[in-house]
Amino acid sequence: MKIILPSLLTIIALSGVRAELPRPTPAQAEWLDAGIGVFVHWAPNVYQGTEGDNLSTPRDQINPDHFNASAIVQAAKSAQAGYLIFVAKHIGGYCAWQTATTDYALKTSPWLSGKGDMVGDLAAACRAQGLHFGVYLSPRSDVHHVDVGGHASSPDAQAEYNRIYRQQLTEILTGYGPMFEMWFDGGNIVPVNDLIDQLAPAIITFQGRRPNSTRWVGTEHGFAPYPCWNTIHCRAGDSPKEGAGSPDGNVWCPAECDVSILRPAWFWRSGSDHRILSLDALVEIYYQSVGHGVNLLLNITPDGHGQLPPAQISRLKEFGDEINARFTHSLASTNGTGAALELPLASAQKVDHLQLREDIRSGERIREFAVEGRGLDGKWKLLFKGTQIGARQLIPLPAIILTGLRLQVEKAVGPSVIRDFSAYYVNRPVPPSAYRPCDANK
Repeated sequence: MKIILPSLLTIIALSGVRAELPRPTPAQAEWLDAGIGVFVHWAPNVYQGTEGDNLSTPRDQINPDHFNASAIVQAAKSAQAGYLIFVAKHIGGYCAWQTATTDYALKTSPWLSGKGDMVGDLAAACRAQGLHFGVYLSPRSDVHHVDVGGHASSPDAQAEYNRIYRQQLTEILTGYGPMFEMWFDGGNIVPVNDLIDQLAPAIITFQGRRPNSTRWVGTEHGFAPYPCWNTIHCRAGDSPKEGAGSPDGNVWCPAECDVSILRPAWFWRSGSDHRILSLDALVEIYYQSVGHGVNLLLNITPDGHGQLPPAQISRLKEFGDEINARFTHSLASTNGTGAALELPLASAQKVDHLQLREDIRSGERIREFAVEGRGLDGKWKLLFKGTQIGARQLIPLPAIILTGLRLQVEKAVGPSVIRDFSAYYVNRPVPPSAYRPCDANK
């Protein structure tokens, strides 16, 4: 049921806020809807027990002979992921596709007699199973040529590496179907925007120097601050900066939380199963990332045979099942416009979670809000006060019996449009860190 109450306060214009707010591109809005992504790290590092390739592994021993792209995609989907990003090339420069640029690649592997293509297999499996696909192509790559960020030792060496990297990017963007997100990690100095604009203008670029980008949240723990605004202050051509963003930023550039299921390791090594994050830890990360309106990019890592270990597969499914159990069925939901929105409950019911979502297609407009609950005595009680709603907020509460709820927008920079206002009774343990401060006496 949708009920729009008379406006309780006048929507204000904050000083310094433009009449036309930054808005997400259609691709950015779709990306935020996905909520969870799965990162897949695999490189010769897995044979060395290191986080960076030391180039010590003979090429004929780099052999992902049990690689199963369909099984990896199925595992990602079981974790409720909406997209998958594969590390096609990490800092050592090993290329996990059939590239024409180097022999430090799968074409010198005994796997499938040098004809194997992990990027191609994953792209096809994602298409078959309805998962968005993207790649990580490190600019701090191919240590035979360059160092951090793609810096070479001379102008001639830089020009040659720029040529190599641009050819690799062209191969990826033209050979493997539509890309959802591209990770440019490490402060890429190689010019690529012209290629992206020509070959894949709608692609999301992580830390890209272009409008359709995302930014790093600032840590690899999987936690985002609250609030974590979707807009930032950024000049054209600059790399987006991490952090909490700004409500009056000039560029729409949402944050992404990356964390490894083997935290802090990103690559498999012998005995790594004991590193796998517990289900409780993953649930806490979910509340602190997706629950704060920020996408979660959860890393998994195949072993030296290219096989995703069963323990990682099991944990992903446990995680997805737990999220489903908590948030698949709401007690009641509504949406609407205006400064006040009421959510009646069919009867007096226990409530212990709220979900709020703003319609961000017109920009992030709400700056302060409050949620109240109506008790059995018919009186309204303040349950929560906050600032940002944005793409999504999951707000756990101490369980309380209510007959209705109402959302009041107390400050905004334009007409408030609520995409979802839902109440849940989850009745499952909540990480203490997920509860947010609220002065109910105000």
